[in-house]
Formats: sequence, structure tokens, C-alpha cells
Amino acid sequence: MKASVKRRIKELLPLRLVVFLSGVRWWRFVERAHAQSGMRDVCTRLMSLYGATVLCGPFKGLKLTTEGLLTACNSAGLLGTYEKELHPWIQELRPGKFDRILDIGAAEGYYAVGLALRTGARVDAYDPAPRALRLCRSMAKLNGVSSLVRTHSFCSQRTLLGLSGQRCFILSDCEGFETSLFTDEVVRALRNCDLIVELHDGPARPGTARRILEARFAATHRVDLVKFKPRHLGDFPQLACLEQLGADAQRAISEEGRWDQEWLIATPLGAPAAAGRSLKDRMPQFSPV
Repeated sequence: MKASVKRRIKELLPLRLVVFLSGVRWWRFVERAHAQSGMRDVCTRLMSLYGATVLCGPFKGLKLTTEGLLTACNSAGLLGTYEKELHPWIQELRPGKFDRILDIGAAEGYYAVGLALRTGARVDAYDPAPRALRLCRSMAKLNGVSSLVRTHSFCSQRTLLGLSGQRCFILSDCEGFETSLFTDEVVRALRNCDLIVELHDGPARPGTARRILEARFAATHRVDLVKFKPRHLGDFPQLACLEQLGADAQRAISEEGRWDQEWLIATPLGAPAAAGRSLKDRMPQFSPV
């Protein structure tokens, strides 16, 4: 009964307001969860040992703000192992390859600022939570890319339709709104764009978002599905220094709560595969700490 009432309320409210409320609620939940789990203490200890600059991976050298790191508790981001399944595609983003980059669900700005540094392209960062946008702007300023990173509170279908004919890279983590945002019409407009879309399903309907979006992108894009893989400290020999963290070392790389995460990778049909290499060959090669 309660779930049906919530669903009905969402249907009656404007989408922009629903997204705003969901974004604010998500940030509050994340802060409470990290405080209760002790991950904030882990991040604090990491910063005391290694500072707040990303140690390795495609965003090596990215400077994180103390407030942003402790709010999101992205210890894997600091280490450079965050969402390592996506690193093969992130590593192939080069200066001049795209007209623009859009980060939908930018949070504290990890990807938005990292991509601006990596590519030198304009990055439009979208997040409904005012605090997230403030943190994103702070990180952009810290890294000297304020002129490249523009923050916005809402990305609509109209926003994406306006990209028709452009060559853009879109990273989407919009917490369950992806099937509402990437409609058939929008996907056709994005036929020249590369996308990474994080998929979200309710527990009652696993795989729904994947099936819907695979069907929508099939006519214009080559689609790959990437699944989260468990983290093991032994997989990251370049992070042997973490041994001094003791039992917290595994937690620092584990990305707790992500065990069933999936991403849809959409590449325009006709675009060359990543240097003709297989997915296995494209797995990330980290630079040493």
C-alpha cells in the first residue's frame, strides 16, 4: 500500500521535482550509511596516509576535495580503482575526440572533473542536489578546470535532443530514471554519441532497464553489457602500500553495495571497436603509485 501511494505521488508531480527530491534523499541516505558503516573513518585514515590526490588509474593525479571525499566516502576513487570495469573505455577518451561531455548524476564531481582534465573538453555536469553541484564546482576549481566544467540541476529529454548531430560522450548514473530519459526519440538523436549508462532496477524487476535500453539502442549503437566484479586486494599489486591499513584495506577497494551493478556501453554503429581489441585485452593497466 505504501509503495503504491509513493508511486502515485511520483506520477502526479513534475519529473524535475521528483528528480530533485530523489537526489536530496539519496545524498542523505549515503551520508548516514557511510557514517554507520565506518567508511568515513576509513576515508579519513586513507587521506592521512596518502593525501587526497588519486593514486592511479585513468584519473591519476586528480585532486579531491576533503569535503567531497568524506561526503561520498569514495575510497576506491582516491585509490584509482573505482568502477574499474569502465576503465577500458575511460582510458580511450582523448582530447579532440568529442564535441562535449555530459555527466548525468555527477555527484561530487569525480567523473566530471576527471574527464575535463583527461580530455580538455567542455563537461556539462548534472545533479539535482545543490550540495553535489557545489562540491563539483569546488573540485573543478581545485583542479584548474572551472572554465570547462558547467553545472546544471536537471538533464531533460529536451537537453539530449539538442545534441542531435553532435559527437558527444555521455556518462549516466541517474538512479533509475534512465529509461525515462533515454527514450526512442532521444536515442535516435544520440546516434553519433558514445554512452555509458549505469543500470538500476528495483528488486522486483531485475534486468528490466537493461532489456528496455538494449532494445532502444539496437538500431543505432553497438551495445555491450558490463557487470561489476568483486574486488580483491591481490588484484592491485600497485597498491601493496595498503597493507598498513590492515583489515580496512579490503573495505577501501570494495565499493560496498555494488556487487550486482551493471552498465550498458553504447557505441555508434560504424565506429571502430577499441583498437580492434577484445574486452579482455582492454582491461585497465594501472600506473604504479
